[in-house]
Amino acid sequence: MELLKTVADHMAEALRNLGVTHSFGIIGKSICPVVLKMVDYGIEFIPGRHESSSGFEAAGYALKTGNLGVAFGTSGPGGTNLLTAAAHAKANNLPVLFITGHQSIKELGIPQCQDSSSYLADLAEMFRPATLFSKLVERGDHFSTIFNHAVSIALGGQRGPVHLCLPFDVQTERLEECRIVIPERESLISIANFERVVSAINKASNPLIIAGKGVNRSGAHQELAQLAETFNIPVVTSPGGKGAIAWDHPLYHGPVGVGGCSHGDDLLNSSDLYIVLGSRLSDMTICNLKAENHPATLIQFDVDPTYVGKILNSQTIPVSGDVRDNLAYYLEHIDRDTIKKHKTKADVHYAEELPVLPKLSLASVMSTFSDMIPYNSLVFVDDGSHGFNAVKWYNVKKPGSFIFDAYFACMGNAIGMAIGAKVAAPEETVFCITGDGCFMMLGAEINTAVCKNIPVIFIVVNNMQLDMALKGMEKTTGRIDGTIFEVPMDAVKFAESLGATGYRCETADQFSAAVNAAVESNRVAVIELLTDRDEMPPTAHRTLNLD
Repeated sequence: MELLKTVADHMAEALRNLGVTHSFGIIGKSICPVVLKMVDYGIEFIPGRHESSSGFEAAGYALKTGNLGVAFGTSGPGGTNLLTAAAHAKANNLPVLFITGHQSIKELGIPQCQDSSSYLADLAEMFRPATLFSKLVERGDHFSTIFNHAVSIALGGQRGPVHLCLPFDVQTERLEECRIVIPERESLISIANFERVVSAINKASNPLIIAGKGVNRSGAHQELAQLAETFNIPVVTSPGGKGAIAWDHPLYHGPVGVGGCSHGDDLLNSSDLYIVLGSRLSDMTICNLKAENHPATLIQFDVDPTYVGKILNSQTIPVSGDVRDNLAYYLEHIDRDTIKKHKTKADVHYAEELPVLPKLSLASVMSTFSDMIPYNSLVFVDDGSHGFNAVKWYNVKKPGSFIFDAYFACMGNAIGMAIGAKVAAPEETVFCITGDGCFMMLGAEINTAVCKNIPVIFIVVNNMQLDMALKGMEKTTGRIDGTIFEVPMDAVKFAESLGATGYRCETADQFSAAVNAAVESNRVAVIELLTDRDEMPPTAHRTLNLD
C-alpha cells in the first residue's frame, strides 16, 4: 500500500507546480523535512551564509522572474534573521514566501533550543507587520487552506511577502487529501476616474510625470514612454524609479530628490499637475519640493492605497491597481483627436558638472559605467552614498535594468538581490554596486555565489567610512561618531579568501580594465574601487535636528 504524502510533499510539489526552480536559505533541524522535499521535487537549494542574504536572494529571484521567491530559515534566530529581508520585500512589492521552522506542536510549552513559540520568539507574530500575511500552521489538515491563501496574497494585486511557520510534526504529517490551487494572474485596472484623469491632463498648464519604483516593478516602461509622448509631458524619476525610462529619451528630465538634479527639482516646484506612477512620494523623492509649490492636482497611480492622496496638499485623482495594466487601458481608450499636446522642452541637458577631485571621483566613474558594460545587464545598487551617486550619474540605457531601494534602504540588500536575479537569469550580466560598510555586513555571501557558480560582478566602493552617515552627521551636528573604520577592509583579500577573483582599482583606467576582465572571465568577481574620501555625495538634502 502506497503511503500518503506528507505536508512537506504537498508543499514541495505545489511550489514546483508554481514554477519555482530555486529556494534560498540556511537549513536546520526544524525546517529539514520541507527543505529536503523541495530538493526531491527538483527545486535547487542555494544555501546562504546568512538568512538575511538568503531572503534578499529570494527577492532578487522574484523580481527577475515575476514569480514566487522562496526563502527559509530554521526556528528561532534563523527566522528572526529573515525579518529584515521580509520587510524589504514588503517595501518593494516582491512576492516572497518566507518559511520558518517551529518545534513540534506536541512539544509546546517544553523549553526548546531555538524556540519559535509564543513562550520566546513568536515568529508568526513577528512576521505579521513585515509581511502581507503570516500564520502558524498548527495542523496538517489546515495546510492547504492556509497555503492557498498565502500564495494568492503574495501573487495577488498588491504583491508582496508572506510567511508560514511550520512545526516539525506538521511538516511530516500525512494527509489523505490536499487541494492546492495555483492562482492565475488578473489584470487589475481602475476605470472609474478615466474621464477625470484625461480632463485634468488636458487642462494642466505644466504637467509633470513622476515615475516611481512601481513602473520598474510592473514593467510599465513602454507604457510610460508612450504616455509621455502622447501628451508631450516631461518625465522625472524618483530614486527608486531610476531607469523607468532611458537616460537619453527626449522627454526625460532627470532624477529628483536625494541623488536628483536641480533641473528636475525645478520642475517639481513649477508644475500644476503631477502624474505619479508607482511612487509613495517619500522624503527621498520630494525633499526639495516647497510646501507652497504643491501642485493643484495630483493623479496618482498605485497598487497600494496607503499613501495615495495623503502626502501633498493637492486635489487627488486616484487610480488603483497595477500601473502597467492601467496605463495600457488608458492609452488604448484615449481619444487622440481630443487630447492636448503640451508645450515642453525636449532633449534637455539635465546632467550637472562633475566634481574635480585629487583622487578618483565616484561620480565620474558612475557617469561612464554604462558605456563599459553589455546592454543586456542588470545593475543592483546598495544603499549609501554610492547608491545615490549612481542615481545621479549613472546613465540607464535599458529601461528596468537599474534596481535601487531608497525607501526601506537596507544596507547589503543588493548583494543577495544580485545573486538571486543571476540565478533566475543566467544569460544576463549582473552587477552589484555596494559600499565597504554594506560589504562588511553581508559580503560573505559572495562565497555562496562562488560555491554555486553564480557569476555576479561586485563593485565595492571603499572609502573606509560610512560615508553617507559621516557627511550627513558632520554637516548637521558637527560630529562623526561611529562613522570611520579605523582598520579599513581589504576587499580584494576578503574576496580571494572566499574564492572570488579580486581587482583593486585606484584610477578610472584600472576600473575600466577590471570591468572588462570580469565580464570576460564569467566568474564571481569583486572590483574594489578606492575613491576620494572627501567627495561629497548627492545626499545633503535632508536635515537632522537634534535640539
